[in-house]
Amino acid sequence: MSDEKEVVIDVKNLSVGFVVRGKTTNVIRNISFPVYRGETLAIVGESGSGKSVTTKTFTGMLDANGFISGGQIIFSGLDLAKFKTNDDWLQIRGKRIATIFQDPMTSLNPLLTIGYQISEVLMLHHGLKKDEAKKEAIDLLKKVKIPNAEERYNDYPFQYSGGMRQRVVIAIALACRPEVLICDEPTTALDVTVQAQIIALIKELQEEYKWTTIFITHDLGVVANVADRIAVMYAGQIVEYGTVEDVFYHPEHPYTWALLCSLPQLGTKEEPLSYIVGNPPSFASEIIGDAFAPRNEYAMNIDFVMEPPIFKVSETHWAKTWLLSPMAPKVKKPKLIEELHQRMKIAAQELKRQEGDLDE
Repeated sequence: MSDEKEVVIDVKNLSVGFVVRGKTTNVIRNISFPVYRGETLAIVGESGSGKSVTTKTFTGMLDANGFISGGQIIFSGLDLAKFKTNDDWLQIRGKRIATIFQDPMTSLNPLLTIGYQISEVLMLHHGLKKDEAKKEAIDLLKKVKIPNAEERYNDYPFQYSGGMRQRVVIAIALACRPEVLICDEPTTALDVTVQAQIIALIKELQEEYKWTTIFITHDLGVVANVADRIAVMYAGQIVEYGTVEDVFYHPEHPYTWALLCSLPQLGTKEEPLSYIVGNPPSFASEIIGDAFAPRNEYAMNIDFVMEPPIFKVSETHWAKTWLLSPMAPKVKKPKLIEELHQRMKIAAQELKRQEGDLDE
């Protein structure tokens, strides 16, 4: 699929397996997608769809029983899929591709001060002396809007709230000065107000530092105002990929329809809350056909026997669904999808009204 923008990470036919009780389980199944420099790509899907596993391959952070079983991850002329040792990853992990995790306490050492943990990164990656690193660390704390940064430099993680700890983790990522920042559900554990602040901070810093962002979430509503492109993931595959406008206003995969229909902010008081019936498939057994078929009210016989290929919708948009085949019958999309433009407009107006109430 052609695009004039520069590709910073090019994933080609990537597959990932895990050895569980002596048996190999295929978790990521032959996926390909580009990540464009300076943009934000949101990877969206239910828990267990493979979002975090996919991006862990970019930094060599798969669990000990996980391995890349096929494909390429091209970054700056290097194939990261071929990296085997920790020495290989030292020049990439943190330094060029950094990650912010869902729980900041998994990234922070509870026994070390906040300031030391930021300074340590600056000394390790950029060779700064102790005094220089401290000054830079305080500047970074100010950058992520930690009040009284000089005084709080010597605080420990337990003295910070969840939102403040996440800001510190962002400061550590900034200290690495990465080309790509992976945000792995960075706001899930935070309340709605703090969530909005963290997302706004990430966007603001991206504009200043010009990094590329990969934003992982299970909530399509979170990415509407954050992402440039969206990759919808289900059962270890990318089932739809496109710009935000493509995916929000012209979704083509029934799973994307189901995700959008389940967004409460797009519903009305007269309609029951929509949800996706059933559970994602288990990776323990072989998946035949379209993995979403058992939960898909639009499924055809072919969905249960043959995996759909990629069907190109436009130069920036594709989806893996037999519904896009020229031989498929025309189906009527869900009512909410047909009214998506109007529903999105109403939701945006309601959000502005709520923000206005908060400002008052």
